[in-house]
Amino acid sequence: MTGYEALRAQVLGLGRTNGTPAGLLVLLGQGVAAWMTRRSPAPQPPQPTAASPLVDQRQAGIVRVLASMALAVGKEARA
Repeated sequence: MTGYEALRAQVLGLGRTNGTPAGLLVLLGQGVAAWMTRRSPAPQPPQPTAASPLVDQRQAGIVRVLASMALAVGKEARA
């Protein structure tokens, strides 16, 4: 949030910086989305832990059954 407040102060002329700040140049030239992208680092994906397995065998079985049902309906519709 401090980045936003600094940019806001610069836009309103309240900033105490020398020259034109880079954030303001990005905002004016490329828009808010580009400014936000440059301000925040890319989020890191969560790391799996031993306590939370990625796939439960029961869930995997249910997914296989549902996938086979969906594929069977698709074949019947084309026939």
